[in-house]
Amino acid sequence: MRDNILEYQREQRIRAILEAIPDDMMLVDSEGNIREYKAGKSSSHLPMDRFLGTTLGELFVQKVAQALQQAVRAVLAGEQSEELELNLEGRDFEARTVPMESDTALILFRDVTHEREAERLKSEFIAAVSHELKTPLASILGFSELLLNDNYSPSELRGFLENIQHSSLRLKDMVNNLLDTSRLEAGRFSIGKQPVDLQATLAQIARSFAGVAKLSQIQFTLELATLPIIEADPERIGQVVGNLLSNAFKFCPRQGAIWLRARPHDGVLIEVEDTGPGIPLEEQGQLFQRYSRTRSAIARGIVGTGLGLYISKAIVEAHQGRIWVDSQEGRGAKFSIWLPL
Repeated sequence: MRDNILEYQREQRIRAILEAIPDDMMLVDSEGNIREYKAGKSSSHLPMDRFLGTTLGELFVQKVAQALQQAVRAVLAGEQSEELELNLEGRDFEARTVPMESDTALILFRDVTHEREAERLKSEFIAAVSHELKTPLASILGFSELLLNDNYSPSELRGFLENIQHSSLRLKDMVNNLLDTSRLEAGRFSIGKQPVDLQATLAQIARSFAGVAKLSQIQFTLELATLPIIEADPERIGQVVGNLLSNAFKFCPRQGAIWLRARPHDGVLIEVEDTGPGIPLEEQGQLFQRYSRTRSAIARGIVGTGLGLYISKAIVEAHQGRIWVDSQEGRGAKFSIWLPL
């Protein structure tokens, strides 16, 4: 009687441990028969609901079934368990096998799709940041060397200094974006609102892009109406508009056109429109996500960290405003910002 009670208690402890494990679990014998299955606690789990009474070979493609069967037999023979990486119905899983009683083994499946995607985005982000840093640094070093050689005309001097200044501002913006992303993730992001007329801020930003427009041979037009006084952080709003203009100049072809507009609209409505290649509808949903870069941008070789729009959205929403895009592929893009009074 006592032995039966102890056995029952042991089984209950084992079951409680298994229930606490968040992974999908499958109890399999040495012949590949599935004896038991338990779905994990995560929102995503193995995309099958027909386990019991079937075999590994009936559920999985041959290559996956053979790998799992081999892992089961290996651990039942006392060998070290190995972690398998599997792709099942478009999702990435890690499978670990541990021996159980008799001739059965427990296979634990963990969905690592999000982790793999995060690793991919991290690699792309590091590569993009490295490239973004190299370009302005090379420009600053190159024009600095020309200045040190004293072999230039007065008219060339201004061009050299303008290029150095523009490259330095690019570096400053990148560092600020990285710092802001860190603050957002840590929950320490803040803005300083004050009564402000954004007309002067927007005019100053437009002047800072005049040189870029000239070098890029792009027609850049500023259209400012008389704006109401609103509660806003002018530096942060300037950062958002600067990000949008920077993107517009990256994508807009030579001889193209870019507009910066602002007008009253139950607050202030700011628009940045370009005649670039546009953004496919299926890619517009990811524009404001962290580290996200569209396939069309990557295909065109346009560099970027994928942080500008993510931070811009956070800034606008901190003002209780909205930011959105209207675009069709091949017909340019228009980014709009609405800020309340």
